[in-house]
Amino acid sequence: MEFCPIKNGAGWFSSVFVGCFMKKQLSAIALLAGTAIGSGMLSLPLVLARYGIVFSCVMMCAFIWVAYYSSIIRTELNIYSYSSYAIKDVGLHFSGKIASQIGNVSLKLLSYSLIAAYLHGLASLIRVFIDVNISILIVSISGIIMLLLFFSNSLISKINKTLFVFLISAFVAVTLGLLIKSGIDTLSVPNGKNITLGSFATALPIIFTSFGFQGSLHSLTKFVNNDRKIIKKACLFGSIIPAIVYILWICSTILIIYNNNPTFFARMVSESVDISEMISCLTHVADMQYLRGMFWIISLLALLTSIIGVGIAVFDDWSQKLTKAQSAVISVIPSALVAIFVPNAFIKILGLSGMILVVLAIFLPVFLYVKMEKRFANLKIDKTRSIGLIILTIVGGAIFGAGILELLWN
Repeated sequence: MEFCPIKNGAGWFSSVFVGCFMKKQLSAIALLAGTAIGSGMLSLPLVLARYGIVFSCVMMCAFIWVAYYSSIIRTELNIYSYSSYAIKDVGLHFSGKIASQIGNVSLKLLSYSLIAAYLHGLASLIRVFIDVNISILIVSISGIIMLLLFFSNSLISKINKTLFVFLISAFVAVTLGLLIKSGIDTLSVPNGKNITLGSFATALPIIFTSFGFQGSLHSLTKFVNNDRKIIKKACLFGSIIPAIVYILWICSTILIIYNNNPTFFARMVSESVDISEMISCLTHVADMQYLRGMFWIISLLALLTSIIGVGIAVFDDWSQKLTKAQSAVISVIPSALVAIFVPNAFIKILGLSGMILVVLAIFLPVFLYVKMEKRFANLKIDKTRSIGLIILTIVGGAIFGAGILELLWN
């Protein structure tokens, strides 16, 4: 727990203790939810437009369980090893060098691919409002992120929590503003159309990536000192909050574009649309000045909270071996180069990230959990947990297979 000053009086101590507990709980939830809410704000409307409102909402609700259950399995590996190890160290602890190397490579690939996608997304967002070369924007944003990583984890946590609160506030304001402006009672609801195996293969990895806070779970366990109660609540609300935000955001953006610019909506359904084009479309619909500003803020904060969460995870890992300056550079520069040189990097990289995340968040933790059960006499996998592990593995296989199909399709 965070340090709390103690004075005389049990009542005063209890109130301070609860206040500090809630403060740390909120920070833990903000770390996970803030890491998750980011790419999905911009990518999900692009890939789910063809599915319509109802099916998109059903998929979001289904992935609450996938995100929560996979995160619980992952964090229990830390709890039972009495550590805040990254997945590579947990793999070494419970299995051996091969599991460790798989975890290390998966975490690095996931972190770098997500940071690259977020850098490209941020640059594309800013470019809509400022006519600057996208490579210059990516380099500038990378420099800011590297400087931010020099701050202490506690300060970064406070910054991230503040940004997360602003994000939710801006999200509510812009969503209500868009719906009220368009007249929610007169909006037509689009049905699913042009749904193919290829489109489904594109959607599954990107949806899973939108809940992708698993790479930051070892940072969470370190932050809360392996407190099981805080971790479970953080994983639960860290899964539910992004789903609620995504459902409201997907519904509002799809409804607004469908009713105000059906030609552009048809393009979203039938062909690949760049993130900057969708942003331009929404800002054109929101011709009221404050709505334009609020939309820019919500998109910016969504990507910033994500890149901070992922950046901390990869920076913490490198800082065990390198200096802070070296860790900051090697944590960001490779991703910046990918974001600069890969065309339309945002959606492409998110799809690849979904496949990597399956290995990191499902396949390897499930394997290590079974290995862990054999080591601890008091830890037995009951029937309910066994069914959960089997379902989780099947879902992971479906997501990974969808990613393979997407690579072959394109």
